[in-house]
Amino acid sequence: MLAYTLRRLGYMVFTLWLIITLTFLLMHAVPGDPFTSEKKVPEAIRQNLLHKYGLDLPLHVQYIRYLSNILHGDLGISMRYPNRTVNQMIAQGFPYSADVGARALVFAISVGLTLGVLAAFYRDRPLDRTAMVIAVIGISVPNFVVGTLLQYLFTVRFKLLPVVGWGTFKQSILPSFALGLGTLAVMARMMRASMLDVLNQDYVRTAQSKGLSNREVIVRHTIRNAILPIVTILGPLVVNIITGTLVVERIFGIPGLGKHYVQAVYNLDYTLIMGTTIFYAALLLFAIFLVDIAYGLVDPRIRLVKPKE
Repeated sequence: MLAYTLRRLGYMVFTLWLIITLTFLLMHAVPGDPFTSEKKVPEAIRQNLLHKYGLDLPLHVQYIRYLSNILHGDLGISMRYPNRTVNQMIAQGFPYSADVGARALVFAISVGLTLGVLAAFYRDRPLDRTAMVIAVIGISVPNFVVGTLLQYLFTVRFKLLPVVGWGTFKQSILPSFALGLGTLAVMARMMRASMLDVLNQDYVRTAQSKGLSNREVIVRHTIRNAILPIVTILGPLVVNIITGTLVVERIFGIPGLGKHYVQAVYNLDYTLIMGTTIFYAALLLFAIFLVDIAYGLVDPRIRLVKPKE
C-alpha cells in the first residue's frame, strides 16, 4: 500500500510538472504581452514593465525562475493588479467557488444517484423515461445556457429568486442547479447502467427469490457494487464542478475566482492565468489520487497493490 501511494504521488508530481511546462510555453506563444493587450503604451514604459516582471529575460531563465518560485509557494504578482499577489487572489476567491461547487455537488450526487437507482429499478416505465430525459438535457445543454434560462424564468418572469449575488440560501439555488445539472445527468446515466448490470447478477435474483423487499435488495445487495463506476469518475467530476464555476460565477455575480480568471485571459495576465491553472490542476490530480485510494475502501476485494507475476 505504501509503495502504491508513493508511486501515485510520483505520477502526480510528474503530471503537474508537465502541465506547468506546457501552460508556460503556451502562454508565451500567444502574440502580444500583458502591457499592450488593451491600449498602446509608450515603448519606454513597456520596456520598464517587461524588465520589472522579468519578461525581457531569455525564456529558459524565466522558466527556471518560475519553477523556483512555485517550489517556494509563490505564484507571483498579478500583472493586472500589481498590488496583489496571485496567492492572495486565490485565497480570497476560491472559498466562494468552493462553496457554490460543494452545494452543486451535493445536489448532483443526491439527485443523480437517486434518479439512476429508480430508473434502473423501474426500467422502461414513465419514471425511467423521465429520468433519462432529464439526463439528456443535462448533458446536452451547457451550464451557462441553463443559468441564463433559470434567471429568466425564476427572476425575470416569476420573480421568485434573486438575479445575482451570493450569501443567502435563495441566492445559491439557481447557481447550484445550473452548475450541478450536467454532473447530475452523468451520474444518473452511469448509475442506471451499472444498476441494470448488477440487477441481472445471480446473487440479486437469489435475494429476490428469498422474498426480500425491493428496498432491502437495493440497499443491501446492489448499490454498493453498482456505485463503483461512480466512485471512479467522482474525482474528475468534483473538480469539473469547481472549475465550471468560472462561467456560472460570471452569470450570477458570485465573487469567486471566475471573474479573475476570465479577466486574466482577456488581459493576458500571465501570472494569474498560470497560478489559477496550476491551482486547479493540482486539485484535479489530488482528487484523482483520493479516488484511487477510496476505490479500494468501497470494495474490499480490490487490492491497491501490484499483482505478482
